Amino acid sequence: MKNILITGGTSGIGLATALEMNNPTTNVIVVGRNPEKNATVQAKYPALTVLPADLSNNDDIKKLICEIKSRFGTIDTLFSNAGYGIFKPFTDITEQDFDNMVNTNYKGTFFMIQNALSILKDGGNIVINTSWTYRRGLADSSLYSSTKAALAYLVKSLSLELSTRNIRVNAVSPGYTNTEQFNENQIENTHLEHMLHTVPLHRFANASEIAKVVSFLSSEASSYVNGQDILIDGGLTSVQTD
Repeated sequence: MKNILITGGTSGIGLATALEMNNPTTNVIVVGRNPEKNATVQAKYPALTVLPADLSNNDDIKKLICEIKSRFGTIDTLFSNAGYGIFKPFTDITEQDFDNMVNTNYKGTFFMIQNALSILKDGGNIVINTSWTYRRGLADSSLYSSTKAALAYLVKSLSLELSTRNIRVNAVSPGYTNTEQFNENQIENTHLEHMLHTVPLHRFANASEIAKVVSFLSSEASSYVNGQDILIDGGLTSVQTD
């Protein structure tokens, strides 16, 4: 049995990945910080193991790792997916905005990986969810995209540092993706048409399409892929913006 740990795993891309990777040969452990959502996911998908943690809190991370070690011993894969976005003009970003986003998106990921290394098997793998946004200048995205840029560098650095344990480290950069937090139904029609016009495939991704790439990066099929950030954006970043 392979043990797979997914943070931010109770909705969106995290949950889609949990369902994609759940099979008779895996134990899939998903982490969420909302107790009600955790209970709902556990009831709906009893094959998953749902554990609580606020990844912006290092003590919570340490407790989580102790719990996983006690119940499962080790993990084979970590998909570090937890994160969220605040999009507002640079001059409107408060110190509280900064602390909240950095603590979740960057600090949380950083220390989640650091602590998880104590239970991650040699020869295991780590996948980090970054974003297409850091690859372009994007209005109102200075804070969110800079946290994702920091994660993208972390992938490069860790792929070198963890090579002594034969641990591969990669990332996925999703483009526009339908999730609970952000989807086509929430966007005004004219703006949505403009957004779709910039995507050569003329649609948003489904979360399951991102999940399939995470599953690939976590498998032996990608055994020579290391230190890479895979864009899954329907061609969004391959074309000149209007």
